[in-house]
Amino acid sequence: MLEARNLSKRYAKGTSTAQEYAVDHVSFLLEDGVFCALVGESGSGKSTLAQLLCGVLPPTEGTIFLDGAPLSCAQFHKNPQLRSKIQMVLQDGKSALDPRFSVYRSIAEPLRNLKHLSRAEEQERVYGLMESLELPTALTQRKAHELSGGQQKRVCIARALAAEPELIIFDEAVSGLDVLLQKNVLDLLKRLHAEFQMSSLFITHDMDAALYLADRIMVMQNGVIVEDRVFSGNIDCFTHPYSQLLLSSILSALP
Repeated sequence: MLEARNLSKRYAKGTSTAQEYAVDHVSFLLEDGVFCALVGESGSGKSTLAQLLCGVLPPTEGTIFLDGAPLSCAQFHKNPQLRSKIQMVLQDGKSALDPRFSVYRSIAEPLRNLKHLSRAEEQERVYGLMESLELPTALTQRKAHELSGGQQKRVCIARALAAEPELIIFDEAVSGLDVLLQKNVLDLLKRLHAEFQMSSLFITHDMDAALYLADRIMVMQNGVIVEDRVFSGNIDCFTHPYSQLLLSSILSALP
């Protein structure tokens, strides 16, 4: 269970002493097993919030709690076991993968750093993850530049799953993929969420993808979560004007 309490991140505004909020006093609770989407346009603060939750950035104000215990950036950096509990899958799969590593090593690296398995156990785990991610074993020794965009994304997801996290944050995980690949990855995420029984936070600017995937949707605008709704198929639950603006782009595309 992850909780953000009054979480903020401020940055200096130009050369003046004034500061502006990228994330502005955000509070929410992600319960175990939930599939939550965080939706907002570019610049709304979504990725900054994700980096705060992963310990990449220290908050200016507020606290993050995992299973009731407060977390800090220092704890994330000092404790690999703690870092393994929250994993992130980034937008650009190619740049997120070490160009020197094969597919096998990319997936095995978290196992070697965190799990200390035997060679046979490691191989069983890596090949099992590749099977779950629908990655052919023929790709085992290929490197990132030899993979398609969809395959790169799947390797990144397999690598995150190898750490056996409690929460995976998908930061624009289908951005940059064509429509067919987007649908394939979205279906994959739904299946993996159920199969691995983890919590998922799907960050996106695409309200349509959020509605397709999530059973809870938070809408973010200018660093603030303006709406937080349990979604069961009825878009009438969204009442904030910004949420309705995001929905209008979907409705206008319908025949």
